[in-house]
Amino acid sequence: MLDAMNEDYVRTARAKGLSERRVRVRHVLRNSLIPIVTLFGLDVGVLLGGAILVEAVFGLNGVGQYAFESLESLDLPPIMAVTLFGAFFVVLFNTLVDIAYAYLDPRVRLGSAAR
Repeated sequence: MLDAMNEDYVRTARAKGLSERRVRVRHVLRNSLIPIVTLFGLDVGVLLGGAILVEAVFGLNGVGQYAFESLESLDLPPIMAVTLFGAFFVVLFNTLVDIAYAYLDPRVRLGSAAR
């Protein structure tokens, strides 16, 4: 947020007479959330991979433990199911990130094709 506070669009918003709260929420905070949303979308895949490791190390029952046991016994259908399960959530969260981009960044609009 500190980097965004000195941008031209923030100075322009203040010059228009907007309140400091509105400037911070509508201009500074929205633009500062874009990298955070990006990292959130990327971390979903890491969390799913971490679940397999944590559940295998600590002997917790869950999808990670199931995947680990399937990998040990080379049981292909459960491995494919867990992979599909993880891919579904990665795609879901990337879609949510794209929708959040459209809300946060006024330059990005949903449904417009790149030309």
